[in-house]
Amino acid sequence: MTQQEQKKALGAGILQKTILFLNVLAALILLIVQITPRFSPKVFWIFEPISYTYPFFLLINIGFIIYWAISRNRFVFISIFIIILGYDKLQLFYRPSFLVIEEPETANSIKVMSYNVRLFDLYNWSGNKKTRSKIFELLTKEMPDITCFQEYYHSDKPDFANNDTLNKLLKSPYRQIQYGLTLYNDFHWGLATYCKYPIINKGLVFFKEGSTNFGMFCDVLYKGDTIRVYNVHLQSNHFKKKDYEFIANPDSGSKEDIVNGAMSIITHIKKGVIKRTEQVDILSAHMASCKYPILICGDFNDPPYSYAYNTISHELKDCYTEKGKGFGISYNGSFLPYRIDYILHSKYFECLKYSMVRKKLSDHYPVVVTLKTKHKD
Repeated sequence: MTQQEQKKALGAGILQKTILFLNVLAALILLIVQITPRFSPKVFWIFEPISYTYPFFLLINIGFIIYWAISRNRFVFISIFIIILGYDKLQLFYRPSFLVIEEPETANSIKVMSYNVRLFDLYNWSGNKKTRSKIFELLTKEMPDITCFQEYYHSDKPDFANNDTLNKLLKSPYRQIQYGLTLYNDFHWGLATYCKYPIINKGLVFFKEGSTNFGMFCDVLYKGDTIRVYNVHLQSNHFKKKDYEFIANPDSGSKEDIVNGAMSIITHIKKGVIKRTEQVDILSAHMASCKYPILICGDFNDPPYSYAYNTISHELKDCYTEKGKGFGISYNGSFLPYRIDYILHSKYFECLKYSMVRKKLSDHYPVVVTLKTKHKD
């Protein structure tokens, strides 16, 4: 072997060792990311945002798998092994269409929608004054049996009087509406659940006095059985306009602006993480005491590889992992595109169909599912 060939072989060896080191590092980080949702952010709040990086490190590891596969190297199994260990997280992230077989509706089917309507575009964020009427058109087309709204808005004045309008539109004579904020005795913000079946009991799950984020539940009588429907809206990160501007252009401005922008994002995420942790602990304890089959709809403001989701979904099924297709992204706002809107259920139900109506009428897409109950005639 000539000296030039020796140098070439040495360089190739160093390159392969470097790639192997980076692969092992990426695999270890992915392993940590996959287990962090099991630990409460009360112990170490950074656990939660670490879990958000799952898609990023998953894709990096898939890249290493492709590289080693092309090279026909046994190191291909490093990332494969780690991904298989976290298979439960993988199916929360993406579901191939060929795995999903939708089933026909039955006599015991219930159609359910969860939708953060962003106040029905009260402040014209969409720049289209017809957005509210288009949301109504969407609801008329879908016609759910149970509809859970987050960021619900009603005005006692005629221009945005949504309560009676939705009663008639959805043909839902039963409803539960709870306001977390009322201004001037006329303008109301909160949660709303509209139902075609009798509501025989109602209650609230307050997280903290004065908080506009909360949960509520109603007990629904369905063919002689009682089911409990939770409607929840967990704490958001409450980014300001300048935060979204920084997210859109993080490298603009001076070094001081970049540092201040990054610190503002981190501060908002930290506050949101801590508050959501407190909220989900209260909510999960409330659900654990319920003696009825549970159906929970809501905007969790957290992706499925988070402590919030991991805690709430304990012993429940996720409609997306049963019948969802693709990436399932439900948030279409300025922050990271994640699935943060959910419909979960106890074993009393079985999901037949799952869909997301991809119309940008809010910064969230509505989640629509058809469930079959195990009701015995």
